[in-house]
Amino acid sequence: FKLMKWISIVVTCLLAMPTVKAQTAAPVAFDYRRDFKAIVEKTQDRSSEWYYQKLLIRFLNNDSSLTRGETLALMIGFTENPHYKPLDIMEKETEIFELSKAAEFQEVINKSRVLFQTVPLSMLALRETSIAYFRLSKKDSGQYFAALNDRMMEAMIYSGKGKKPETAFFSLGLADGEYFIPNIGYEIEKKDTEWSKAGDFMEVIDAVNDQAAKTRFYFVIQHAKLKIDDDRANEMNNKKKKSTKKKSSKDKNEKPVEEKPQPGP
Repeated sequence: FKLMKWISIVVTCLLAMPTVKAQTAAPVAFDYRRDFKAIVEKTQDRSSEWYYQKLLIRFLNNDSSLTRGETLALMIGFTENPHYKPLDIMEKETEIFELSKAAEFQEVINKSRVLFQTVPLSMLALRETSIAYFRLSKKDSGQYFAALNDRMMEAMIYSGKGKKPETAFFSLGLADGEYFIPNIGYEIEKKDTEWSKAGDFMEVIDAVNDQAAKTRFYFVIQHAKLKIDDDRANEMNNKKKKSTKKKSSKDKNEKPVEEKPQPGP
């Protein structure tokens, strides 16, 4: 498909491109362990240029001045959004992907439209929506969603080299690495998870390109794992509270049992 081939060429060029130097000094590379929390704080600060809502408006407007660093900050900021539920998002993305494979392109658009209302940064949904619009001969819409998908791809490339755990790509979703790999002209051979020495959870993907060159890619998903753990802990706590409440209510309604005199010897 021409769109995917074009994306692959663009991304391959970006991966090969050296870091652009500023007039005074080279920009400091993104370091997940050092920078993630600081960026989260900036995206929650209304006075900051990196405030999540400001960045989101620019992203959705396909603002040409939006940098890769700002798009990365937007993605990091979304991890604080109450709708950031990695398992639920991945489930909805899988449904969209299956519809796309079945050539149900209007349904892909319908499902994605619902998802975008709460999850505007789903890389898979952006890509499949773009493909669906192109297949339905709606070029302008196809180009719009392709551009947003490209911005997320470029932000991931900006976040690291991806060849070592220390410089892993930032992956917003649990499976974004699996969507990323085909977009750069590789095919997934094997996927696994592991912990980095710094204690961050990673998705590790062994991939091969059309020249049979094999590469191992690392994607940091520590934030997604922590969110899942928090959601499970909250769910268990809520269940416990409901169970305690029901028991307390039952105890109040029960009449005390009268003790009957026991027969003596």
